[in-house]
Amino acid sequence: MKIFYLSLLFIALDYSIYAQCNSATIFANDSTNAVCFEIIANTRNIFTNNIPDHIYGPFGGQNNIQGQDFEYSMCLFPTLNTVTTPLTEDSTSQGCGGGIVFGISHQGVLYSPFARLYWVNPNTQQENINFEIEAEFTLNMDLNGGHVNNLSRYHYHNVPIDYLINDLGISSTSHSPLLGYAADGFPIYYKYLYANPMDSMSGISVFQSDYQLKTGVRPGNGITAPNGVYDGTYIQDYEQFPAQSELDHCGGRFGVTPEYPNGTYYYVLTDNWPYIPRCLNGKFIDNTFRIGPNCPSSSSVADCSTSSTMSIADAMYGIDLNIYPNPTSKLLNLKIDNNIINKISGIIIYNSSGLIVFSKNSYTENIQIENLSVGSYYVQINVEGNQVTKKIIIQ
Repeated sequence: MKIFYLSLLFIALDYSIYAQCNSATIFANDSTNAVCFEIIANTRNIFTNNIPDHIYGPFGGQNNIQGQDFEYSMCLFPTLNTVTTPLTEDSTSQGCGGGIVFGISHQGVLYSPFARLYWVNPNTQQENINFEIEAEFTLNMDLNGGHVNNLSRYHYHNVPIDYLINDLGISSTSHSPLLGYAADGFPIYYKYLYANPMDSMSGISVFQSDYQLKTGVRPGNGITAPNGVYDGTYIQDYEQFPAQSELDHCGGRFGVTPEYPNGTYYYVLTDNWPYIPRCLNGKFIDNTFRIGPNCPSSSSVADCSTSSTMSIADAMYGIDLNIYPNPTSKLLNLKIDNNIINKISGIIIYNSSGLIVFSKNSYTENIQIENLSVGSYYVQINVEGNQVTKKIIIQ
């Protein structure tokens, strides 16, 4: 029996409804897709049996998909961090350092592109962790970019194209539906997005990542490091070209979406490498998305309580923010309720392409903007995790 979860669109827009999941029912199903999303206070919890609701396999080898009992947590109101967190293994960790799962799909299947595969010295069998093998070159993937590991856990290393195109009917005629959430709580979409990130009437464009293959040959000697032409075998075969895409190095941007009409930071699955982003820009990444032995239990209750101390209704609609003058050319003034000032955790200004041009982790009443080009910008106020965004014009 399939367990139907509340519509993600419904959850995103109406926080007055709190649906609680029966995890026992989810975990009792070992044959068909079963997943449930719930909201408790400022935390989103996901219960899943890890079986997809689409065609999967064959995989090759001895591993077959089996139902699993998994629970994941993330903050309902995520915040951007000042540093980026890679998904790769932390070789200095003695415990929970085996990497990070990027996120979870609306079906309850993990987006988990990182694979612990490295160049191996043919003489000593020593791994060179500076050269990570791209999973697509080594593992047996099905038509949805999925793979079953030695624990019979199904997960995506690539975009589930067959499911997105043939089952969901996603196309360039409309904005991508919400396809899940990253480990830091920000939403995930496919490549069909609004051309202007802050204008839902701007039409649909197709987006790609800003990475491409390097040219030439690797400098390795074939013993301690790989040699040969850059062909995508290794993650290090790719390099970033920011001018190629409006998406940032983690495959994200700020903009409005059907589920977030006031704007949010979000990640994008693309048809070019890395397909699924390989880093996270959010502040809180729950331990349930970390890989390795001895991982601590979820810290989302503590983390997410500090990311939002207001009621949900106040957080979404009750903030009185005045930004003036607008239009402006040299100075931007921010006036906000006195009882909110101490709760502000960040002020971010985005340009019309969704790129960050100003960021501060606390309230400031005046912002010098004379160095910014003429055009439309968006000021986002993070009130301990909640977001209010207003448009400004610099002239």
